[in-house]
Amino acid sequence: MGSQPALALQWQRFSFFGLGSGQSDAYSQNDNPINPYSQFSDGSDTVYKARNPDEVDRRKKALTAALTRFENTPEYIKTKQAQALKGNLLQAGGSMKQDMIYFSGEEGSPAYAKAREFSQKVSTLGVDGGNKQWAAAAQDYDKAAAILSEWKSLAGF
Repeated sequence: MGSQPALALQWQRFSFFGLGSGQSDAYSQNDNPINPYSQFSDGSDTVYKARNPDEVDRRKKALTAALTRFENTPEYIKTKQAQALKGNLLQAGGSMKQDMIYFSGEEGSPAYAKAREFSQKVSTLGVDGGNKQWAAAAQDYDKAAAILSEWKSLAGF
């Protein structure tokens, strides 16, 4: 009987955050997946190709449509339509932030920082419109439009 607890201790294994010799290592299960459709597999037979022409065209078209909607924002501010402003910003912002970051290049680049700054200003604009602070919303729109212009020149969009 004295050897039974020692035998049980021999087989106990612990793992914290995938580090250690645990039986189930959740964080190593998806290291280099064999699925050719995964964007994380590093095989030569990978179907997903980053920045392929179809993806770039789709994102460019979506971003152009979102920016066109954003340009309609002053009308909602001028006529003090809080719900229409909110709806317009929500529709315009659907994928606008992701697409701007996509075209900005590397994280930490000047264009990337401008895209994030623009996104924050659009969020502030939405809050001011929801609170019916129309003067602040108009100022936020002007600042966001200036930031957008800077981003376009930095990103070459």
